[in-house]
Amino acid sequence: MGNFKQYANSFQAKSRLGLESIGALVQKLGNPQKDLKFIHVAGTNGKGSVCAFLQCILSDSGLKTGKFISPNMIDVTERISIDGKDISNDELNTLLNQVEMAAKEVENEKGAMPTQFEIWTAAAFLYFKEKKCDIVALETGLGGRLDATNIIDAPLMCLITKIDIDHTEYLGDTLEKIAAEKAGIIKEETAVITTMQRQQAHQVLEKTAKEKNCSFIVAEPPESSAPDKMGEVFDYKNFKNLKISLAGAHQTENAALAIEAAISMGIDEKYIRSGLLRARNIGRFEKISNNPLVIFDGAHNLSGTSSLIDAVSRYFPDERLSVIYAAMADKDIDASLDLFKKNGFCEKAYFFTVTVEDNPRAETAERLAKKLIKYGFTAQPCEDITEAYKKAVSENKLTVICGSLYLYKDFMKMKSMNCL
Repeated sequence: MGNFKQYANSFQAKSRLGLESIGALVQKLGNPQKDLKFIHVAGTNGKGSVCAFLQCILSDSGLKTGKFISPNMIDVTERISIDGKDISNDELNTLLNQVEMAAKEVENEKGAMPTQFEIWTAAAFLYFKEKKCDIVALETGLGGRLDATNIIDAPLMCLITKIDIDHTEYLGDTLEKIAAEKAGIIKEETAVITTMQRQQAHQVLEKTAKEKNCSFIVAEPPESSAPDKMGEVFDYKNFKNLKISLAGAHQTENAALAIEAAISMGIDEKYIRSGLLRARNIGRFEKISNNPLVIFDGAHNLSGTSSLIDAVSRYFPDERLSVIYAAMADKDIDASLDLFKKNGFCEKAYFFTVTVEDNPRAETAERLAKKLIKYGFTAQPCEDITEAYKKAVSENKLTVICGSLYLYKDFMKMKSMNCL
C-alpha cells in the first residue's frame, strides 16, 4: 500500500472555497455524511477547544463521538478521532485509498482535483459512518458558508465561537462580512449557540438565526473564574466550581458553549463535569516543559495574541520572559506586535525569531526580527528553533513559544532528536 498520508498532503494546500467539488466527492463515496449527526462548530478562535470539550462530555455520557479538526499539530491522524482515540495509520491509509479513487473520478469530470481539506473532510465522514458514530463534533476549516464541512445537511446544532478579523482575503475585511460567512453554517430550524460577540457580529448571527427559524442562545460569561494551577475553576449558571484543565480565562467561554450544547441535549451534570476536566487541546497555552518552564501557544492572530497576553499576566504576572516567535507572512503581524507593545512586552520580554520549517507561507526570522525592533522590542533572529530554544531558556525562567501553531511540530521534532 502506498503512503496515502503523504498523498493527502501533496497538493492544493491553498484553500479553494466552494461546495461543488466536495459535493461531487462525497457523492462518489455514497454521501456518508447523510447518515451522521453533527454539532457544527465555526468561529475565529476556540473551535478546537470547544470540540475537545464536546467530545469528552459526549463520550463520557456514553455517546460514540467522532471529532474532526484541522490543522494537526504533530501527526495528521490527530484530525480524525473517536472518543479521544486518533485514527490509526493503517485505517487512515485504507480510507485515503478509497477517497483517492473517488477524487480522481471527480478530477476527470470537473477538471480539477479536490483540495487537501476536501479529501480530509470526505475521509472523516466515511470513517465516522463506518465506525457507526452516534454524533460528530465537526470543526469548520475556513469560514463556514463555503467551507467543505458545510456540505452536511442541517446539524443538531451550530456553535459559534468568538469571531474576529482573520483570513480577510477569503472572508471579507469587516467583522460583519466575516460573521456572515461564519453564519453560513446555520441551516433551517437548527439550534444556534454562540458566545458573546461584538455587536456587529452578534447582529449578523441573530438575524440569520431568525431568518432560518432557529432557536438562538447566547452563552453567558462564566462567573467567579479563578486560575487553578494551569487551569481554571468557575461557575456557570447553576453549575458551581466547574474545573477545566485548559489554561486561560478565555477557555471558560469556550467551555460555556460546550455546556450549553450539553444542556440542550439533556446530558447529565456529572458527565459535563468529567468531560470538561478531561478535555485537552494541545498547543493552547500548554506547558510543554517544567524545567526549564516552557509554554506553547499558537496565538496566530489578534484575538489569539490577546488571549495569550491575558494568560501570561494571569499565571505569571511578575515574570520576565523569553519569547520564541514565528508567524505566517499572510497574517497581520503588525497588529499582534502592536498589542504586545501596548501590554508592556517591550520591557519584560526578549524575542528570538525563527522561520517555520517547510512552509512556503512562513515569514523569515530576519524580517520578523526587523519588525520587532521597529516596534521597540529586543529581538534576535535564529537559524532554527534549536538555536532559539537554547538561547531563550538561558535568558529567563519562563519561555513562551508562540505566533504559529505550525511551530509545535518543529519543537517536537527538535525534542525527539534530543536537541534540547
